Amino acid sequence: MFPNTAILAVAAAVLVVLGLHWFVARRGPLWLGALVPALWAVAVVVLIAQGRLDSGRPYVVSAAGLVLLLWMWASARQARAKAEAARSATS
Repeated sequence: MFPNTAILAVAAAVLVVLGLHWFVARRGPLWLGALVPALWAVAVVVLIAQGRLDSGRPYVVSAAGLVLLLWMWASARQARAKAEAARSATS
């Protein structure tokens, strides 16, 4: 097959997780949207504890990933609140 099949599979998996995170943050309960950022934080802590994550740049990238997930969660919650407010105002 293609030499980059593994990279494409990982990229597809990341996109699926981000899409599910966005959908759950908008449609699901509050705690369910926090599940993906919490799992990210746990995965990073486990990698650090096992010594699989070098110090320096990987820490910055891990923190940026967590900030991105939390930002997506917060913006989805705000969008949901605005949609509910608009729906209740028209009722």
